[in-house]
Amino acid sequence: MKRGGGFSAAGVLGALGVLLCVAPGARGAQGDGIRFHTEKAGYVSLNVYRADGTLARRLMSGAALDAGDHEVPATGLPPGEYTWRAVFHGELGMKALGRIGDFGGDRGPATAAAADDRQVYLGWALATGDGDTVVACDPAWTVCWRHRRGALSGCRGLAADGGLVYVLGGEGTADAEGRAIYRLDAKTGTIVPWPDGRVDLRIVSLWPANGQYKPDRANCMAVKNGRIYLSFSQGQFVAILDAKSGKYLQTIVGGAPGAIDVVGTKSDEPGNPGQSIESDFVVMTLKTGEIVKMLLGHDPIWVLASDVTSLEAGQKVTAVTMIGDAAKYHARDIFVALGRPWDQVEARSALDTDTVSYRAGERGGPVTSGVWQPEQMGDIRGIALDATGQLWVAEGEAIPSRISVWTTDEATGTLVREFFAPPNVTSPVAIDPLDGGVIVAGGCEWRVYPKTGRAACMGVITPEIYSRARFAVDQGRLLLALTPAKGPDVVLERIGDGDYQPYAGATPAEKASKYQLLPQPDGEWDLATADGFDLGYGLGGVQKITTGISISYNGTGGVAPVLGELADGRVMVAVREVGLTEFEITGLETVKALGQGKVVVGAK
Repeated sequence: MKRGGGFSAAGVLGALGVLLCVAPGARGAQGDGIRFHTEKAGYVSLNVYRADGTLARRLMSGAALDAGDHEVPATGLPPGEYTWRAVFHGELGMKALGRIGDFGGDRGPATAAAADDRQVYLGWALATGDGDTVVACDPAWTVCWRHRRGALSGCRGLAADGGLVYVLGGEGTADAEGRAIYRLDAKTGTIVPWPDGRVDLRIVSLWPANGQYKPDRANCMAVKNGRIYLSFSQGQFVAILDAKSGKYLQTIVGGAPGAIDVVGTKSDEPGNPGQSIESDFVVMTLKTGEIVKMLLGHDPIWVLASDVTSLEAGQKVTAVTMIGDAAKYHARDIFVALGRPWDQVEARSALDTDTVSYRAGERGGPVTSGVWQPEQMGDIRGIALDATGQLWVAEGEAIPSRISVWTTDEATGTLVREFFAPPNVTSPVAIDPLDGGVIVAGGCEWRVYPKTGRAACMGVITPEIYSRARFAVDQGRLLLALTPAKGPDVVLERIGDGDYQPYAGATPAEKASKYQLLPQPDGEWDLATADGFDLGYGLGGVQKITTGISISYNGTGGVAPVLGELADGRVMVAVREVGLTEFEITGLETVKALGQGKVVVGAK
């Protein structure tokens, strides 16, 4: 009989292993050969135990057998009397239910957004494992390509121009903070080296060797019309580079610049009416709360005109983008993202920056604890408008890390889609034993929808970092126990979707003992020392389930799965692979005790 393909559903898992213990069946005494009967074809696992009950050897692990009588020699054991036990089961498998995390970085929040006439480009502070540093999407929200450099890379800023995507960031945590610029092909996401062959244009290399001030990182970046604009807040200047060669061209000094964007346009040549010249319309924000508009001659670079608009008291702009002359629905409108406590995106005309013509998001900032409020944005770090006029917002709030998409055809933006990055790879995971579609991960509660394969954020449980999370049911109450890095466990009661409140019934002693072991014990389980049956599928920790089967599991390839038991006996497993994917283990109802007896090996 051909063996099944294991738990490789959707290509997410490699080899998995499951250990099960069931109640004994028939008993009998035998010699060196162990005999048993299977009524139908299936899989058999057979263990031999010493007199003290410890495992001596696994003679069979998920062996495929036909129906009939079988005999297995008790080989590889020293002389003595042993007890054997065997279990039988049919095909085991895993049914994919859905995934938490659409795309993005798994070690840092969203940081950047840019767009051209085909796609939108999104960036994250840090990504490793299965995370993404840069993702390209079309206006219909389809992922076109994903990019990450090496084991760990990040992005501080993005810009698109001339068929290239410019990334302010790089490989490793240092470069990810804005110490270099590299380029990607906008169609494929592959790296395009600079003309001299190097991949990274390092910021520190822009300055003369004898320069007195040589910053090693830029704050923000814009690229348009063949020019790269870099803002340096601490140095209070903007550097202009040639986008093809990376060569330094010019410096604009004045104020502490922050977010910046540029569109190409034409303007009258000073002193020569009627003669138009190539120009760059630049909008940048100052840390002191002003919006600066400049019209620059393109070649040579010189300031043709400038204007400054002061914002409302206390307002700070965290990101800016513009719609240029070729836009379908806009006429060089300026979209600005406001920091806390506003946390909104506004649009203003380039001709009247004092008047707000559009606003997206509810004022007040993100949810830090409680039921999820999708209309509220948090820590906006990048905004971009695609070719259809949709506004894409990169929100830097780490819990959860989100990209939100809004309409712009009316005065108030409507949220049309939200995309979440995978939960941080170091965050604990727990599965609701009363509702297998509810998972706690990355400090949030998520609901998985099998029909779509996606998950929705239901609420933020805590922005703090915890090492472990596990559910327990006590007197009809669903409790969530969280273990911090230091101090006693925190026990919360789930009141409703995304709503967790401190559990008044938990004493300090209960927090330290009763709930500490439910339901996920510490440490990884070792197949070599456990006493259960290895069915040849892979899974970490030990979990009792209501059917009387114990499942122990070990992650493979760096994966650390988490099991969850449901009250109806079903078992779910959450695996950190391509986001956090939830599966249901299928076929467990076929596991039956096959037999048990004595076996004597050699002479006494």
